[in-house]
Amino acid sequence: MMGTKIIGKLALFSTTALMTANMAYAQDAATVATEEAEASIVVTGSRIQGAQINDVLPVTVLDEQQIENTGASSGDELFRSLPQNGSIAFNEQNATTQNNVRGDVGSVNLRDLGTGNTLLLINGRRMNLHPGFQTELLVPVVSPDTNEIAPGSVRRIEVLRDGASAIYGADAVAGVINTVLKGNLKGGFLEGDWRASDGTSLYSYSVSGGLGFDFGGGRGNLTVYGGRFHENGLGSLGRDYSRDDDRTRLLVGTDFEGEASFNNRNTFGPFGQFDIQTSPNSRTPINDDDFYLQPSTFTGCRMDFRNGICARNGETPTTAVRYNTIFGNSLISRKDRYNAMALLNYELTDSVEAYFEGSYYRSENQRFNDASAILSAVPVGISRNAYWNPFGPTTLVGGGVNPNRLPGTTIPTTGADVIMERYRFVDGGNRSVLVDKDAYRLVAGLRGNFGAWDFDTGFVYSESKLTDLETNRVSLTAMQQSINRTTSDAYNPFNGGCVDDPGQGDCTPNPTAVFDTFRIDVSRKGGTSLALADFKVSRDDLIVLPGGNVGVATGIEWRRETFFDDRDPRLDGTITFTDSVTGVFNGSDVAGTSPSPDTDGSRTVYSAFAELFVPVVSADMNIPLVEEFNVQMAGRVERFEDIDATAAVPRVAASWTTIPGVTFRGAWSQGFRAPNLAQVNDDGTTRSNTRDDFVVCQAQVRKGLLSSLDACPGAGVISFRSGARSLKPEDSESINLGIVLEPKFIPGLTLTADYWRVKQAELVGTFGDDNAIALDLLRRLGGSTNPNVIRAAPTVDEIALFTGTGLAPAGKIVQVLDPYLNLDSRVSKGWDFGMAYNVPDFGAGKFRLRLNAARLNSFVQSASADGEELLAGIASGKLPADVTVGGLGELLEIDGRPKWRVSGSINWETGPVEIGLFGQYTGKVWDTSVVRDILLVSDDPNANFYRVNDQFLTNLSVSYTIKNDAGLDGTRFRFAINNLFDKAPPLADETYGFYSELYTARGRVFHFELREKF
Repeated sequence: MMGTKIIGKLALFSTTALMTANMAYAQDAATVATEEAEASIVVTGSRIQGAQINDVLPVTVLDEQQIENTGASSGDELFRSLPQNGSIAFNEQNATTQNNVRGDVGSVNLRDLGTGNTLLLINGRRMNLHPGFQTELLVPVVSPDTNEIAPGSVRRIEVLRDGASAIYGADAVAGVINTVLKGNLKGGFLEGDWRASDGTSLYSYSVSGGLGFDFGGGRGNLTVYGGRFHENGLGSLGRDYSRDDDRTRLLVGTDFEGEASFNNRNTFGPFGQFDIQTSPNSRTPINDDDFYLQPSTFTGCRMDFRNGICARNGETPTTAVRYNTIFGNSLISRKDRYNAMALLNYELTDSVEAYFEGSYYRSENQRFNDASAILSAVPVGISRNAYWNPFGPTTLVGGGVNPNRLPGTTIPTTGADVIMERYRFVDGGNRSVLVDKDAYRLVAGLRGNFGAWDFDTGFVYSESKLTDLETNRVSLTAMQQSINRTTSDAYNPFNGGCVDDPGQGDCTPNPTAVFDTFRIDVSRKGGTSLALADFKVSRDDLIVLPGGNVGVATGIEWRRETFFDDRDPRLDGTITFTDSVTGVFNGSDVAGTSPSPDTDGSRTVYSAFAELFVPVVSADMNIPLVEEFNVQMAGRVERFEDIDATAAVPRVAASWTTIPGVTFRGAWSQGFRAPNLAQVNDDGTTRSNTRDDFVVCQAQVRKGLLSSLDACPGAGVISFRSGARSLKPEDSESINLGIVLEPKFIPGLTLTADYWRVKQAELVGTFGDDNAIALDLLRRLGGSTNPNVIRAAPTVDEIALFTGTGLAPAGKIVQVLDPYLNLDSRVSKGWDFGMAYNVPDFGAGKFRLRLNAARLNSFVQSASADGEELLAGIASGKLPADVTVGGLGELLEIDGRPKWRVSGSINWETGPVEIGLFGQYTGKVWDTSVVRDILLVSDDPNANFYRVNDQFLTNLSVSYTIKNDAGLDGTRFRFAINNLFDKAPPLADETYGFYSELYTARGRVFHFELREKF
């Protein structure tokens, strides 16, 4: 945040410019550009129409040919092809829980600065946000949905690779991406496209068309588009790396052969884990109150449960009995997209034009996720009188001998209650997730000129609504009632699964009629809206200086954003669960999902900006080594009513052409990003996570019950997260320095190199419940506690455990308070390199080369005060070495953020034939979830993590266009192969075996297209 004086100056600057402009206008220059390389580059970073400031700005432009080279069938695939785009958090492989954004959705994340820090525009005005949010670094993030943009409707993508908050407003910290739609068509087209993934059953097809015509004597044009896309989907069995949570078979012959980290089969399966509520433990042959079921052929059996199943003592099932949670899941979902669009413009007078944009988008998405399971923090009580309780009474409630009570125990004849602590309802089948979304956008405005001034004023209204319906979920209340029935129609959780492979399905399912008694659907509905009105004016010749014309632009904007997140009554507190055996209350009645309150909010924002372009030196002035010197200055004031905050930011940029063809450029700017509506309006969300209670485990280590903290078994911990209107906007400072080379001796060649640095402060985040527990241990070692870790009073057993350890007795963790706060800071640095070369015609056809490379140099996350306290405790040795603090320090290549991302293309065209070759490279990263079982001694802090390989993909396309002045004139046939060499995504310890934020599972895709123009 800047001081009051600067805010006042910028406000005065904007107001003065508005008064000077009177009632004039500036067409939004983000939508003004010439086509192809023989004309000048787009000025996305300026709102001054006609200002010659192209070389000042680090802008990347993808025209129709480059968009086609990417082979993208969706907006998500298109924007992923940008090397400057980082990890894509919103994607279908990452959408595994009810609390994630799910369905057919994509996002953007320029520079990896965080989802929500990139401003997406359509024809120069911002997009509405996608309904729903998900956590990124433990905080809810939001983004526009890139899949709302159909690649076939796009004329050009413009990427300003620099902070642009001063010009465009909040969300432009990392940069701006503007999508220019195809308008002013004269004629029409029909296009059909069919794709198939090699070696799988996955296919897709799309049909689209458009028509445009002039009317009113050429004063107006109407262009309409429409299309449908369908993809049939692919199950997890379709790829070797995604068929099983246990991927150790894929590491044979590597340095990580046999490493347990790649076996992610889950401890929650049809072979449940239970706790007998009886004392002493010796009442059963298990000799422990905690046990889990397994096939009788496995070692460690202590008690026969009949039918090939036995009980083994312990709280955590061994690897062999764990479940493959992606069994029956979807790798790629089934989806349908529908879109329609109309673009209208009409010249009311010779100097004023009216325009209208209208669009509608619908997506329908279905995928299958793993079967429902209970949460470790929400165990379920099984009554001693439950029909299938193996430790029930000797006599049934209705009379007669209990056939299900197991012999060989000294449990009282009245029976014992049992707590079900781990269980997955595999016999109910996989969950089906159905996500439907509808979005529309309306834009209306006037543009033109009054005298020397240009103006543009418009109004935008956009709205999106989404329904996420998940079937085959489990009601905790109804399920417990079913289990605790005293008749044979009760649900039996003690019958295990498949004895040959406990991880695949359930070979002893309960009857469907029994499961149906507690089978439920769970819904989540969301919506967002954006209303925006703006007025902008500009002229490129305010005054004339020796160096050229001074340009000016200024404008005001009002916008209102709203959102709502309506959770199912079984999640929002309307229908809750109280355990009938233990009496424990839980705010959610859905097995496996933490309670989530309904949330909604709105925001009104007022802003004003001013921009000035000053050509200080021109070639006509004949100054040695200064062919040209231009300066851009801008400032913006933005007021957020909901958080009562005002931000003001400046921007200064300059370019210096030393000799013709050699230009240096640079920019300095400040930026801001207001906390999103989900962060501000979250009144309190609980999440259940498996965490290590370092305090209890440290006592066990000192008592010799655990070998080290690394062996801490983990337990369910409830984390309470909440937002606050006291959150402040995040601040940023950006520097961009570059060079542009256009050598005269190689006509048609442009080379660029830009260094960038972004410093972010007051980042909204949470400390993290695992860090809070570690801090609780550190402070307890010093005689105090962390008040954010709320514990129950220690029991007699817990007091006995802590006796003699030097630690004060600590009870079980009830809750960890983890509110959203302005915590950390971050500094990111990198380079961008570009090449554009239109090869001069030498008689062999038309050649065109493009290269875009992004090199991330560093990504350093600094700690908050509590984080520094933790790091100091580790460095001093006060905390055991097994305690680590993640997400701090140098994060380059850590769980994403590769050093290099590159894309390039070569196009050759002669007559009716065109051949395109496109390549895309993604560098190596470290997967920190995989740590060597036997640690290496190395100065490299990442040496013991798994190295995820890099990847280079190649697309090849060949097209032929009929040119015969007959009925088929203009018809084009195109054949393409995406991922020509069928490269699989590099293996990683992720849900489906690869980083879905960086890679795709589609493999080699054959692509046939037919296009007819008329």
